[in-house]
Amino acid sequence: MSPAEADDICAGLADLHLDALRSGMALGALQSMGRAALERSYRDLVGALDERKRIVVIAEEGRAVLGMAQLVFSGATNSDHRAEVQRVAVATAARSRGIGRQLIAELEAAAHSHAITLLWLTTHDGTDACVFYEAMGYTKLGVMPNFSRRPDGTLWPGAFYFKELPA
Repeated sequence: MSPAEADDICAGLADLHLDALRSGMALGALQSMGRAALERSYRDLVGALDERKRIVVIAEEGRAVLGMAQLVFSGATNSDHRAEVQRVAVATAARSRGIGRQLIAELEAAAHSHAITLLWLTTHDGTDACVFYEAMGYTKLGVMPNFSRRPDGTLWPGAFYFKELPA
């Protein structure tokens, strides 16, 4: 996705994120944020895209956004081999169709093309996301108590995962 596509895609990203919030996935936001703020946030994100800093992968069917995933490169010179997987989401109505697997595969291919050999991510511990990432070959490093808030504001432990990619 490029910044030029912002007008066509940001509303769909906001809708997807709102769906994720309603299903218990925070993706870095709380339910109180509201749809308009989510759309503004995605407009800012897409407008500032720089392929050397962040890649956004989107799954679409027709004009409907069914899923997204983001890859954020480390800014530190001693960790230019590492990137964080962020905001992986698939619309509730489109789950169990392999879209999440395709999004992760695309992120991993993008990481490989940028010489990234280590991916890491966090998610709320004890959720379906943990099962998903483990099935995708990510290793659970550990759990930190009260790491972030669930969509309703409740503090929740965060599970930390990593995956080494071939050079």
